[in-house]
Parts: sequence; C-alpha cells; structure tokens
Amino acid sequence: MRIKKIVKFYNETTPAEKVQLLWMMADQIMIPIQKEDGVHCLELDKEIPVCMNGICFQFNTEELYEKEKKK
Repeated sequence: MRIKKIVKFYNETTPAEKVQLLWMMADQIMIPIQKEDGVHCLELDKEIPVCMNGICFQFNTEELYEKEKKK
C-alpha cells in the first residue's frame, strides 16, 4: 500500500522538489567507496549535498571539494 504513495510522490514532484527531499535526507546518506586500503564511507557535503547535473542528481561528498575548501 505504501509503495503507491511513493510512486505517486515520485511521479508528481519536480526534479527540484526531489533535490529538496534529498537535502532533507542528506545527513542519513553515506556513500561507500573502495580504495586501496579498504572501504571508505563518505558523508555528503554539508554546504551542498545534492544538486542537479543535467537530468541527474549529483551527490557531493565531503571529500569531493576537500582541496578547494582548504584554500
């Protein structure tokens, strides 16, 4: 029954509204990445965790712009 609500929400919302939902969930999202020394779990960026990149949803990790933030 709940899946119908989810599908309805998905079909009736704009990409901008979906981004807003993902922003609201950002502190609960982590991205595991395999590196040479094992799996690293990356958190989403605090300033801009999610944005649109063309038609795709782009997840920005804390590590993504680490060098630029240190400047």
